[in-house]
Amino acid sequence: MTEGQSKVKSLSVALKEIFLNDYHKDNHAKFVPFSGYSMPINYDLGIIKEHLHVRELVGVFDVSHMGQILISNSKHNTSSLEQYIPLNLGKLEFNKSKYSFLLNVNGGIIDDIIISKIIINDNEFFFIVYNADRKTVDNKIFEKILNDYIYIHDQSLISIQGPLSYSSLSFLKIKPDMNFMQINSTNFQEQEIIISRSGYTGEDGFEISIPNIILKNFMDKLMKSTNVILCGLGSRDTLRMEAGLSLYGNELTEEITPVEAKLLWAIDRNRLKECNFNGCKTILHQIKNGVKKIKIGIKSITKTMLRSQMKIFDEKEKEIGFISSGGFSPSLKVSIGLGYVDINHQDNKLFCLIRGKMEKIEIVKLPFISHKYRKG
Repeated sequence: MTEGQSKVKSLSVALKEIFLNDYHKDNHAKFVPFSGYSMPINYDLGIIKEHLHVRELVGVFDVSHMGQILISNSKHNTSSLEQYIPLNLGKLEFNKSKYSFLLNVNGGIIDDIIISKIIINDNEFFFIVYNADRKTVDNKIFEKILNDYIYIHDQSLISIQGPLSYSSLSFLKIKPDMNFMQINSTNFQEQEIIISRSGYTGEDGFEISIPNIILKNFMDKLMKSTNVILCGLGSRDTLRMEAGLSLYGNELTEEITPVEAKLLWAIDRNRLKECNFNGCKTILHQIKNGVKKIKIGIKSITKTMLRSQMKIFDEKEKEIGFISSGGFSPSLKVSIGLGYVDINHQDNKLFCLIRGKMEKIEIVKLPFISHKYRKG
């Protein structure tokens, strides 16, 4: 599931707390300000060990800072959402999820989202999970264009990721043939929960929207296995980078289009042909005529560390791009990053200015680590 870039606030500003804040404190979480919330960045094991544990076993992330909204599946809401979301929502199957965006009139990405169609208590809904840092912006759009919707404030969002994620949730009796980007509502302790097979790590995994009144009991059951550990946003970020997944505020902004971000696959082809959503003319123009910049994956050839906002240069030391996300890859044991370069400079004669020295970097095909989603 897709989230917004960390906006570190002044410590004088009161941070919001997620429901399990005290639970995480009791489990020795280290907290940082993130998108207006106090969020666990890591636990006693540290970011690298948490990261590797998710790749090998299973880790649990509390991502309850993210936005959740249920929208009645009406003709009005469908057509209103389709003005911003370049999918055919009328043909979205029940119990299916899609990755997409809210687009502005210039084709820039207001937010990236996961939208699903589900039935709860015999009522049909669109269920959208969206970035914490874009809640204010997104909510204004929803309130302007929609009728009959509910912001979900009394449920948390828990992400269970890793090759043993399915077995760790055996107490929920999830159907074994549930595939990546499928979603269902089910019951746990007489309460309705929403469970999707999805995530933000490149591993098999599940994301569960669960009422706070039963959340502690759910966590107690989940954490009984010695294979399961709590993980923070630090390892979630390194995992998503290895998976080549974009982060809002870094790889995605209102000035970057899906074409530039290499996310054209998340736009419905027929909607694009019909050109009846925000920014479609710009996107069609870019497809036909090309773009000036494009997203790439990079890795350091030396032992230097790549960081967000570092500048990228060609062999003549001309600035031709920037790193949007960067850091150490625990799986590859090398520094990796995502970034944007001029479309005419997609070669390996690139350099990054680090501590006043030009360091050679290498373009790498994304993802850095192959995705392990369960697909039928």
